[in-house]
Amino acid sequence: MKQEQFKIKDKSGDREFFTIVPNYILNHSTANDQALYLQMKKFAGEEGKCFATSETLMKQLGIGRKAFNKALNYIIENKWIDYIGITEGKTRPIKTYKINNIWHLNSGYYKKISSERTLSIKKDKSQESKDTSQKNTKIPLKRTVEEEPVLIRTINKENSNEVAGLNEIIDLFKNVNPSYEKFFRNTTQRGALERLVKKFGLEKVEEIINILPITNTKKYAPTITTPLQLEDKLGQLVAFTKKKDDNKSKAADLRHLE
Repeated sequence: MKQEQFKIKDKSGDREFFTIVPNYILNHSTANDQALYLQMKKFAGEEGKCFATSETLMKQLGIGRKAFNKALNYIIENKWIDYIGITEGKTRPIKTYKINNIWHLNSGYYKKISSERTLSIKKDKSQESKDTSQKNTKIPLKRTVEEEPVLIRTINKENSNEVAGLNEIIDLFKNVNPSYEKFFRNTTQRGALERLVKKFGLEKVEEIINILPITNTKKYAPTITTPLQLEDKLGQLVAFTKKKDDNKSKAADLRHLE
């Protein structure tokens, strides 16, 4: 059966307000990875730096924090973008990323693919010629072009230099500490959060911080208003939630942290 081929030509003539993405990105990533890279490159513009917040990017993509962090870790791991630090924003510090120039990778990859396919075609035609002379019949050359493989995620969170979503975790402290913004720049406080996230996971740490406004008002409960206090007093918090009947449902969630 003859395989149908589709050719698409762009005749719009519109070459303004667009973003160019290497085919290497499109063929080596998932839909979320591609969408996040595209949005970050769009925001970066000619300067090559993306100052958009994670909330803005998640809203643009229509995805949650877990999917966002997974995609962000992937494109950082593959060096398509780099985290370059904190930049002062209008209302708060913002994590800033640099879009790397990977056109050399894109060009080199497809030139190699092209040369390998050319050599393969020559070999097949040579073999076909031999078979034809032996059987004295014409055998049509059939070729199936395989899809390029999607890269396997090999992110090791324990070895990651920067935990994705850390700023969003710090934001949660605004409900227990009016001076929470200083945590963005404090390496000691950030370090405590990084260790907690790497040990228990992003979602569980968020869950714990979200109950602090309640436990901080309870008698005999440990008072926790900073990431470092959370790391130091986590055991006390778990013990307290297990004792209190009104926190019984939360206790079940925290028991495994012992």
